[in-house]
Amino acid sequence: MLNDYVKIHGSKDGLVIIASDVSDIDALKEKIINRIERSLTFFKGAQLTVKFRNLGVDEKSLDELKEFVLENYGVNVRFKKIQERHLKNVTSENDIFDGLEEGMTKFYKGTVRSGQVVKYYGNLVVLGDVNPGGIVQASGNIIIMGTLRGIAHAGMSGNLDSIIAASKINAMQLRISNIISRSPDNDIEALYPEIALVKKNKIIVKPLYLYGKI
Repeated sequence: MLNDYVKIHGSKDGLVIIASDVSDIDALKEKIINRIERSLTFFKGAQLTVKFRNLGVDEKSLDELKEFVLENYGVNVRFKKIQERHLKNVTSENDIFDGLEEGMTKFYKGTVRSGQVVKYYGNLVVLGDVNPGGIVQASGNIIIMGTLRGIAHAGMSGNLDSIIAASKINAMQLRISNIISRSPDNDIEALYPEIALVKKNKIIVKPLYLYGKI
């Protein structure tokens, strides 16, 4: 039996799905394909890591699954065992959130419109766009399964390792911890999902497939 996946977010491993256990290869395949097909543009060119606590299928089956997903969707899949550790549940802006890879995550379904503020003490996933005038804030990572045109503030409790990722970043303002920037002024259509992160005390925006190589 395959437990429900509870989180999807960006990390140093690329995009991550977390499961309690992996013991049914057919159910696992269905879960991965459904997730990719729901946001195919977002996953294009990215690496998908499935993290698990217990593995109940053989390596050959996993290799066949990885090959199938790569050939049919162009997505690299890898499997990684979760290292159990205690994660602090942040409840205020005074606590630095340390759960960027496996911490509490909120899913917001729909578009964040002008005047709306979506705020969460943890990682935040927006299943839609963030329109101009819309604001999303999180003490961890922010993942937008659409276009970011508004304001995004990740790592608001002080974590400079937080990231902001979206299908396209054309933000009014980007902020990670206390560092503020905005997306570049250009009319070039993004060919791949994009990621914003801090390097040398500046926010840079790059294609998501370069994450881990920056």
